Amino acid sequence: MENLLLDYMERAFSERHIGNQPGPRPVVTISREYGCPSKLLAQLLTNELNRRSGSPLPGKWRFINKEVVEATARRLEMNPTEVNYLISSGGKGLIEDVLASFSPTYVSSIRMRKTVTAVVRSIADQGYVVIVGRGGVGILQNFPNTIHIRLQAPREWRIGTIGQSKNLGRAESSKMVDELDKKRVAFIEMMTGNKFHPYLFDLTFNCSSLSNGEIAGTIMGLMETKNII
Repeated sequence: MENLLLDYMERAFSERHIGNQPGPRPVVTISREYGCPSKLLAQLLTNELNRRSGSPLPGKWRFINKEVVEATARRLEMNPTEVNYLISSGGKGLIEDVLASFSPTYVSSIRMRKTVTAVVRSIADQGYVVIVGRGGVGILQNFPNTIHIRLQAPREWRIGTIGQSKNLGRAESSKMVDELDKKRVAFIEMMTGNKFHPYLFDLTFNCSSLSNGEIAGTIMGLMETKNII
């Protein structure tokens, strides 16, 4: 099936003449513990990168999140909700793969992993993107001109943040934090084929003591030092 999202992105970047620039194009991936504000940070970082670039071309940098799910769903001819569930659940086990493989509509973990990998790499090839989650740190671990960011905070702080934002009690918030942390680590492990470890990331930030502005400024400082921007 034609991937409308990637076709659109290719046309958009071509219109901005980004494809004429030599060398690997810059990418930022953001991974987080549940309860840390990755989307808010990604949007702020994208805005600041566009402002600082001084480019006459608006929207050179893009914030990518749900687009990975939508593009994967198109390639697999699945509902985006189903793809998002499989990604957020941390992948499926071997036994489930074997049992469910008798279904004509079944998509194995291996095929899901390969498709998500292909989508994320296609987006990264365009460059000038901030990719939130979706296993980006694992898929692009050795991708040139890429900075990998990890957001974390004390468990109690995140439980309080989730409880306040979703109007949940401590027990419910605690359960969500523990379950989603585990699933996200499992998904990164599925995409890398290795155990999760802190050395996957170039920078790790404590969201309980740093503002989004401070984090974004530090990321941009590292990107400048490494001549990525």
